[in-house]
Parts: sequence; C-alpha cells; structure tokens
Amino acid sequence: MALKDIITMPEKNEYLPFYQSYFDAIGNNNPAGMLAAQSDELVKMLAGLDDSKANASYAPGKWSVKELLGHITDTERIFAYRALSVARGETKSLPGFNQDEYVKKGKFNQRTLKSLLDEFLTLRKANEVLFESFTRDDLEKTGIANDGVISVRALIYIVAGHTMHHISVLKDKYGL
Repeated sequence: MALKDIITMPEKNEYLPFYQSYFDAIGNNNPAGMLAAQSDELVKMLAGLDDSKANASYAPGKWSVKELLGHITDTERIFAYRALSVARGETKSLPGFNQDEYVKKGKFNQRTLKSLLDEFLTLRKANEVLFESFTRDDLEKTGIANDGVISVRALIYIVAGHTMHHISVLKDKYGL
C-alpha cells in the first residue's frame, strides 16, 4: 500500500512543540504527495538563478539561497536518518544538531547551485523510496531524538513541512 494511503497526522505527543510550525506549513495536505511536488517546485524556482545571485542573502546575517538549500538538504538527511533509526527500533537517543554551525561548516557558497540542487534532488528521491518502504506499524513507532519523543510519521511530516517553510522563505524573502 502506498505511503499516501497509510500515513495519518501524528498526535501532538509524537513530536516536540518546536516542530508545530512545520505541521502548520503542511495544513491538511498529505506529506507523501508533497515530497515530489516540492522537488519540482524547487527546480522551477531556482532555474533562472545564477551562482552569484544564489550567493546573496536578503538581509545581513541571513543565509544565502545556496546556504538555505544546503540547510534544507542537511536537515532532511538528519530527519530521514532519524526516521530510519526509529523505524528499525533504535532505542538510543538520537542527537540534535546546531543548524547554524552546519550551514557555516557546509561552505555551501563555494559550491555551484546546480550541485546543491542535484544533491537535494538525489537525497529527496532516496527518501521518497525509503518512506514508501515503511509499513503502517513502522510509521507509528516512536523513539527519542533531540531529547524528545518522535514518531516515524511525525518525521515524514516534518521533512515535508520544513521544506515547505523554506520554500515560503524563498518566495517571500527572495522573490523566487
């Protein structure tokens, strides 16, 4: 059975309150259907952007388009790892991460926008296949990440919601 047919909205006790904004970004949409659509949307948004414009940020101290895309990719990789770990029954607490340090050390502005987009698209496709492999039982499993309870289905919602949040930033702040 397809993920879109078996995934349901997580209960509030399946994720930390910090992540609520990502659920809000999804609204009533099914995250499984959003994953491929987000890839297409990012490709269209970034198609006309050259590397010099992608190195710019909308305000001092804010991330550039390249840094934002690198952040989306790093975060998705971490959340997908968490989903895999919890689905496979990991009992150890999974660590949090400092997004600002990851962006700083990612040196995304030194890469081409094309390479960053290719990395995101490859990772997203792999995650779509991974998420489709989860059973209904897998989706309901919970573990500990960043010192809080998290379910596999919540992590899938968070992946889609996090990307949706940053697509909105690209539209609203960068005019893409």
